[in-house]
Amino acid sequence: MKFKRVLAMAVTAVMTCSLLAGCGSSKTGAGSSEPAGSTESGTEQNAAAADTGSGEKTNLKFYIWSDEENYISKVVEQYNAQSDSVHVEMISIANDSYDDKLKVMMAAGDEADIVDIRGLAQVTQYRDTGSLMDLTDLVKNSELDISKYGAMWDSSYPDGQIFALPTRTTCWMLFYNPDLLEEAGVEMPEQLTWTEYAEMAKKLTKGDGPDKQWGGYWVDWHTQFMATQQGVYVNADDVSAVQESLEMLNQLYNVDKTHMSLGEMKATDTQYLADFENKRAALMPQGEWMINMLLNDISAGKTDVNWEIAPMPIPDGVEPGTTWGQFQFAGITSTTKHPEESFDFLKYLCGPEGAAIYASTGMVHAYTDEGAEAAYKEAVGKDSVSVIFNAKKVQESPASSNFDQILNIYKENSELYLLGEKTIEETMDNFLKQREELMNK
Repeated sequence: MKFKRVLAMAVTAVMTCSLLAGCGSSKTGAGSSEPAGSTESGTEQNAAAADTGSGEKTNLKFYIWSDEENYISKVVEQYNAQSDSVHVEMISIANDSYDDKLKVMMAAGDEADIVDIRGLAQVTQYRDTGSLMDLTDLVKNSELDISKYGAMWDSSYPDGQIFALPTRTTCWMLFYNPDLLEEAGVEMPEQLTWTEYAEMAKKLTKGDGPDKQWGGYWVDWHTQFMATQQGVYVNADDVSAVQESLEMLNQLYNVDKTHMSLGEMKATDTQYLADFENKRAALMPQGEWMINMLLNDISAGKTDVNWEIAPMPIPDGVEPGTTWGQFQFAGITSTTKHPEESFDFLKYLCGPEGAAIYASTGMVHAYTDEGAEAAYKEAVGKDSVSVIFNAKKVQESPASSNFDQILNIYKENSELYLLGEKTIEETMDNFLKQREELMNK
């Protein structure tokens, strides 16, 4: 009930100015499951947030990546407005340089109090280096209902120790243009398999050259997708499902040629959002952040594209509705001089107050209950977004400190295969050898 009251108040207060706030740039960013941003620190929003502070308040430095600025800034503004003793200074760093800068800052013990963390693997890394404060007792003794984080929370901290709280949750789904499907005489079923998806893409591909309509568009951020849906990661003993994913993507890119190839994406510096909005792509597996971006561009008059979403296609034998996603986290640094004040803000950001503000901007917060879906539907204006709340999400990455290193090795090898420079056998053999060398160090 508390969440519903907070949700109603925040949606009313924020909806008018926030509904169509963008998530970031639409440029394809390799090696990331989100679009790359370009905003540097010291933005107008940061300055506006800082101006509300008082010299008598405890000032907390909160570092975020620029893609999250539009909605996190609203949480910061509302928290600062209601807090008599704490002021949060939001510092935004460009999306594509954030991870590297954060690693340097954390290693140096800079004066950050709270930090945005991209995914569970990074939380695990910072935990292992002692850079994050253990939040277990603070969470246990607070009123925060962590059960509202859902099933993915249960696999986030197997040992029960909490080092960061989730802010929002990503969820991959299938975006599609119903007008292009209707023109081709194709209907979207309740659930596609990947084999059926490939066949549908053939029916939706037409033309050639610059005016070609692609049946689908697949960014190369998560090429092991079918494996993830089966709970198999690139650090597993048996990676046959990883190989199957790569072969499926190669079929779409280079055999069927129903999707723009990786080589063409790199050569043309293409923008996936623009191709969907310009009706050059009928199908597009993407994350929930694209909803926010579409709403923003439609409101600005940049596009009139018609769009809906459906569940992500699945491998044969996998439960319908299965997809992948991950939490984005926020944690308190182990060097903070203000642990209690930092946790007070963290609860606000990662609890019902933050959830209400996120929902009003068309973003999906990790903290959710029966009221969150209704608020999100109202903000977005489409019933099909229920797909997000009904999805059976598998963690995009496991809680393993060396997972990112293994994933980078896999990405380097998979790219050579998708560009036609290596066979699938050479690709997987090289990957496994390099993985073993890393594990033996």
